[in-house]
Amino acid sequence: MFLASLRASSSRLPASATVSMSATAAVSRSMTTSSRVLQKAPLQASAETPTPQALLDLIGRNAPTKLEAHAESWDKLNELWMRSVKLYDVGLTTKERRYLLWAFSRYSQGSAPSSFIRPPRAPKKFRGWGPKIQNGVRVKP
Repeated sequence: MFLASLRASSSRLPASATVSMSATAAVSRSMTTSSRVLQKAPLQASAETPTPQALLDLIGRNAPTKLEAHAESWDKLNELWMRSVKLYDVGLTTKERRYLLWAFSRYSQGSAPSSFIRPPRAPKKFRGWGPKIQNGVRVKP
């Protein structure tokens, strides 16, 4: 028995299924949670970064010193990139891990490191509650 209220909208069904709704039991929609966009491409040498150490030097933010054991070859660096859980064991902070994974993803998609590397954000000079404190001085209410 087929209930019309439980079927998928006709715009999502294949063209053959819209013609014959009695044959919907034979037609199945494929559902996938992975996407080609989300799949990680391996890190490879480029003109700007011939070695993994050169890539880590361009990325900066403690990456060359903390990941020097993994910078020996592209295979070891790819192991960190593909299995990002291993970054927890290296000793990077959360911000460093997130920045490193972001930089690796941009590099693996083919962007040159000089086009996307940013310096770290400068620390705040004054702590305060917005407009109540300006230039380190409390403003009259």
